[in-house]
Amino acid sequence: LSNGEAPLTSVSKELRFTTHPVIGTAKNTRIWVVGDSGTGGDGQKAVFKAQEKYTREAGRDLDLYLHLGDMAYGRGTDGEFQAKFFEIYESRLRKTVCWPTMGNHEGLTSKGFSGIGPYYDAYVVPTKGEAGGVPSGKEAYYSFDYGEIHFICLDSFDLDRSTGAPMASWLKEDLKQTKAKWLIAFWHHPPYTKGSHDSDKETQLVDMRENFMPILEAAGVDLVLTGHSHIYERSMLIDGAYHTPTHNHGVVLDDGDGNPHGDGAYHKSEGLAPHNGTVSIVAGHGGKPTFLKGISPIMRTVILEYGSVILDVEGNILNGFMIDRHGHKTDPFQIVKKGVVVPKVVENPWTPTLKDIVANVTEIIPAKSEWHYRTGNQFTGTDWAKPDANLENWKTGSVGIGYGHKEASTILRGMRKNYAQVVLRRDFELPEGTDARRLGLAINYDDGFALYLNGTRLFDAHITRNGNAVQVRNHEATGEQFFPLAKYAQRFKPGKNTLAIHGYNVQLNSGDFLMNPRLVEFRAGP
Repeated sequence: LSNGEAPLTSVSKELRFTTHPVIGTAKNTRIWVVGDSGTGGDGQKAVFKAQEKYTREAGRDLDLYLHLGDMAYGRGTDGEFQAKFFEIYESRLRKTVCWPTMGNHEGLTSKGFSGIGPYYDAYVVPTKGEAGGVPSGKEAYYSFDYGEIHFICLDSFDLDRSTGAPMASWLKEDLKQTKAKWLIAFWHHPPYTKGSHDSDKETQLVDMRENFMPILEAAGVDLVLTGHSHIYERSMLIDGAYHTPTHNHGVVLDDGDGNPHGDGAYHKSEGLAPHNGTVSIVAGHGGKPTFLKGISPIMRTVILEYGSVILDVEGNILNGFMIDRHGHKTDPFQIVKKGVVVPKVVENPWTPTLKDIVANVTEIIPAKSEWHYRTGNQFTGTDWAKPDANLENWKTGSVGIGYGHKEASTILRGMRKNYAQVVLRRDFELPEGTDARRLGLAINYDDGFALYLNGTRLFDAHITRNGNAVQVRNHEATGEQFFPLAKYAQRFKPGKNTLAIHGYNVQLNSGDFLMNPRLVEFRAGP
């Protein structure tokens, strides 16, 4: 590079770029995918370093780099782009093109409709079909081809997301014209997530699932890549999961892990066959601390750790995996496209649970620990749940507390036919460095309960309130369930806290009752 009089850069093999292969040409392709990285912090730097080390030692460099948005916290200003994007990734940007989608943080200073703002100053993307695809006329959404792969970028933040709006109309035409063998779509707000965001409750996420997933799946989309939710989540092979709330009934085509050395690869027809199955990946773990609100029923893998994703496309095979900040390769999956595959819905698909997906936890209040408890038919007010409550007439026992269940360590022999309520409480201290957003209640219970923290009721489970009256709904203790406490993180205090549970049996003569809780923090990393 020169200013016309003097060179601006030195001569270096690192200052280079490779043009795209001819559209439709077979080429082995490696893609790096990262989202929500732009903190400028140690997590972002570690993720980048881990990817660079992996590709260097593997002897295979990147061909493409997709960024899923939120690359410049907190408002996507010029200064934040410089410090948290260009300076961090300088060595990679010298030789690899970054294809972006705008996140909500960039959207605070840049507008999709006008294409004006620091985000649009930082990138030049094809609006006239210069790299393949149908011209969009907008930098906010566009498409391009790389060999046999067609990529589609959408704006999930600030444009009209209805099915008759310009973006959806362009998408339908673009999909109609592509002749690619592989189809990968990416944008910021995920159609499926229970990480730091909930796709069943947030408008942008619901819109992308209900309005855009049907269009894409009708065109045979293979992968959907998103960020926004600070977590790594990877779905099973799915089709038709457009409902709100999301469920896994009638929408799972393969409930295996996709690992060719595990349950086996996912199989699809050659080319772009409608409704042949999609894998959805949330990769919003590139720099922000990770945590979760729950577990989406269509997910096969959930990982709470900084990281990024690498995709390798070789002919009719796509391999994907996550690289965490320590350089560990995890969650390998494969899609094979060959011949004609007639999709078949899995009638009773595997359903993820807390134990299946996230076993890496620190127990704040351990299993089988001692709790104070009292029994009776009526407990009013919240004084009993406060840290300074008088415990003179309380008993102690290890959880689970109940009767008629194998997990009952403290057996309430006189409960049946005599009383239907039990209150229990436990004082605890948060260890130094605990991230309260990662805390959750793991509990096996029968029938319903209310959870209290420091005398304040947080939520009810399987009970309905009408004034002072409480109606209990039947719930069998068939296994531990997880209740995320991220939304209550600010209610936890340094030092002593008190967790309390008001347990209810559905009726006096019920054959069993159980409250078996523990308080856990999800750790990041292995």
